[in-house]
Amino acid sequence: METCKLTKFLGASLEGILPFPVSVEINIKRGIPRFLITGLPSPSIKESSDRIRIAIENSGFEYSLQNILVHLAPAGRKKEGTYLDLPIAAGILYLTEQLPSSQKLERFLFLGELGLDGSVKPLKGILPILSELQNVGFTAAVVPFENRKEASILEKFPIYSISHLKDLVSLAKGEIKPEPKGEIKIRSEILPWKSESYKSQLPAIRAVQIASAGFHHCLLSGPPGAGKTMLAKLAHGFLPRIQEKEGIELLGIRSLQENLSNTEVERPFRSPHHTTSDISLVGGSSSLRMGEVSLAGNGILFLDELSEFHSRNLQALREPMEEGKITISRIRGSITYPASFLFIGATNPCPCGYYQTLIRECNCSVASIRNYQSPFNGPFLDRIEIFYHIGFSGSTDGEKVSINLKSIRDSIQSAADMQRRRLFRETGKLYNGRLRGEEVERMIPLSRECEQYFWGAVNKQKFSIRKVAHFRKVARTIADLEGSEDVLLRNLEEALVFLNSGWSPENRAVT
Repeated sequence: METCKLTKFLGASLEGILPFPVSVEINIKRGIPRFLITGLPSPSIKESSDRIRIAIENSGFEYSLQNILVHLAPAGRKKEGTYLDLPIAAGILYLTEQLPSSQKLERFLFLGELGLDGSVKPLKGILPILSELQNVGFTAAVVPFENRKEASILEKFPIYSISHLKDLVSLAKGEIKPEPKGEIKIRSEILPWKSESYKSQLPAIRAVQIASAGFHHCLLSGPPGAGKTMLAKLAHGFLPRIQEKEGIELLGIRSLQENLSNTEVERPFRSPHHTTSDISLVGGSSSLRMGEVSLAGNGILFLDELSEFHSRNLQALREPMEEGKITISRIRGSITYPASFLFIGATNPCPCGYYQTLIRECNCSVASIRNYQSPFNGPFLDRIEIFYHIGFSGSTDGEKVSINLKSIRDSIQSAADMQRRRLFRETGKLYNGRLRGEEVERMIPLSRECEQYFWGAVNKQKFSIRKVAHFRKVARTIADLEGSEDVLLRNLEEALVFLNSGWSPENRAVT
């Protein structure tokens, strides 16, 4: 039986979290029976030869006892994982004429791992691959049946799902229909409509409200029992609704960690202990794994007892806090992970916890206070956009007031909607806190009166260049919370109150 000797199917592989297309070239000819895979395959791909052979036989097909050569291009790039089982098997069946003649299969992207019984098993990382790969020559994607929900979220191309190798026959005949458009299910933090709080906590709640609305990094300081941890958890409930862009990013991170059984997402709240290592925090090790900063993407990274963290760990946060991504380089390679988190830190002001409070006298020396605050001095502190020091604990000021949490959440959502309409088309960003460089002045203009006040305050406070941008961004978020199209003078004044303008025992901005 005369058959084609060469065919080419399309697959993909992951390098860290970055996908790249793989051209699976298959050649069959008469000769000593063998199955050879070239093109820098990983051990899991090399082992696939026996797995694919048994899967073909157990699916009711005949396995060709000929000389089979599979080449994975580009040849100089290492291929990892078991994503290429399905395109290799499909190519062998196509060349041996066990699939109906159909040129469209050669224009499909195939992703799937084969079991020995011919079943197509689910894979991790399907969503990141499909969301990043486009315009690489395929017209549709074929994925395992159990990955259909995450794959069908995207509308870039049709998605076909199969559960067994035998389904390739139906696919070639056009008997399998594309999956309907999937939806991201958003699970929001449920907050009570109203709550009671002490008067001393109201400015801190306002600081958290501003931080949540614009994704501005925030540091809370205060004595034990002042409610710092409670405020951080409150911020998680305040965060705006997840947009589709964020939902796909969140699902993509989950997809790399587990086989997704559903497409429900929520904003993460990660709170690593102060004994955590820098590798756990930002990622690394020999396997180049992602850390807490990536797992907290589009959510909150909360560091409680900030002064207890090792200085090296906090300094490692500087790049992801500024850029929203982290690049990890080791001997085996370099990988850039997303890290667009909202940082919230909580700390006592001194070892005893009562420095600059009205609760009790602090007996700590200036030297011990400086040493206690040393892990987050200097460049790390310059990344903080909002700071508030709580001078009371609840029981000392006595009086409680009722807070309408629903009203606060609604104002944050309205502010987020304003930011999206203003920023997304021109910058691709959703929040004021994400703006960088020239984007800040271009997207946040000020009136002549506000410019005069702005630069007067900058010169008086001796702000760094980074802090100048923080000042403008925080003021813009406050204006968004008020529903104002322009930044007003009072917005700048309030922003100046919350800016961390040189926090130290001798010179600290205390409201």
